[in-house]
Amino acid sequence: MAKLGFGTYRCSIESDTHFKALKHAIDLGCEVIDTSRNYTGGDSEKLIAKVLKETKKKPLLISKAGYIQGDLIEELSSKFPEDLVHINEGLMHSIHPKFLEDQLSRSLDSLGVDSIDVYLLHNPEYYLKTEGSTKKEYYSRIKKALIFLEKKVKEGKIKSYGISSNTFVEPKEDHLSTDIDIVMKQLKEIESHSFKYIQFPFNLIEMGALERQFDGEHLFERANHYNLKTIVNRPLNAFLDNGLLRLSNYITSPKLTDSFAEEVFIEKTKSIHELWEKEKEQGDETIYEIPLFKQISTLWYKQNSKDAVDQIFFTHFFPFVASIWGKDLTKEESQPFYELYELAQSYSEKNMNKRAESFKQTAINQGLLFESDKDLSLMAIEKYFMFGADIVLLGMRRKEYVDKVKEYFTL
Repeated sequence: MAKLGFGTYRCSIESDTHFKALKHAIDLGCEVIDTSRNYTGGDSEKLIAKVLKETKKKPLLISKAGYIQGDLIEELSSKFPEDLVHINEGLMHSIHPKFLEDQLSRSLDSLGVDSIDVYLLHNPEYYLKTEGSTKKEYYSRIKKALIFLEKKVKEGKIKSYGISSNTFVEPKEDHLSTDIDIVMKQLKEIESHSFKYIQFPFNLIEMGALERQFDGEHLFERANHYNLKTIVNRPLNAFLDNGLLRLSNYITSPKLTDSFAEEVFIEKTKSIHELWEKEKEQGDETIYEIPLFKQISTLWYKQNSKDAVDQIFFTHFFPFVASIWGKDLTKEESQPFYELYELAQSYSEKNMNKRAESFKQTAINQGLLFESDKDLSLMAIEKYFMFGADIVLLGMRRKEYVDKVKEYFTL
């Protein structure tokens, strides 16, 4: 039976909105919750625990391990140095049994459960991105981790396990790819196993899972051949060379025009303009002539993703304001700048709608989708189940979005 699952990436116990959305989804029949030890620094798992305490329902609980980020880097990298993968200053990775033991223990504690239904190795292919990596060593690491997970099944700590890999969908000959055939061959060397799930990205643009590279079968068919359940992530977020394509539609205000954006920018930055004029020397540029500020003034409302908006405001605009102010801003002083940021997010939704509608029409013209008045996201979900996905994960962080997709919790 196909199911729509609640993906908790970016969900936190600190958000009452996230709590209400997850609780609402479970009340309406959502039977799958997906999380990971590293999601919002562990706060995602704590959110799930809080919600589960308020319901008698027992959805399928999926968690993952592999990432070492943030404040835990110094602690965990020194505690578990074996097979440690160094990606950059802010990211390390491991699937060594000793590390997995620690992460599983933390997850069980955070989730408030005695056993996790599905436990996944989280993007083990990070090892393949390191210099000198080999496929032989890669699959050796995976096998060692799978033997450990089988032990945890026998102990009752987990009920089943699998792998979440972005490279299941890559061509088998690529160095970064994860070949499900090789993984399953390794499992034959384990006396019995509870390897039952694979997770990978799939959407209407990134359709590598449909490449028939497994003796004429595509990944969904190959998984079915092995009696594996498939979990699809990133179903509505497609990454193209020119940015994110969001396969959904937001409700936006008709007032979000270019002229309105220009008027609002002048209004919301009036205080910093006045401060600049007061402090600048005679003959200096106006604030609107400074290259960075001028560029921000023309780009802030034209972004095609919320991540791009975050990049502009948190990396450039807010630090620039702080440097001009020369001291910490009061809540009242910073308010117009954050209002501008929130408006930029609304504009990004409008811009994403344009791209989504354009893609929808192209997909219909090419026969990928049938003509329909449905929201593109709903059309996409239906298509994924037609292709053979068992579970499709969505980040439903608001109750209204839960209501929008509730009919797909079980099909």
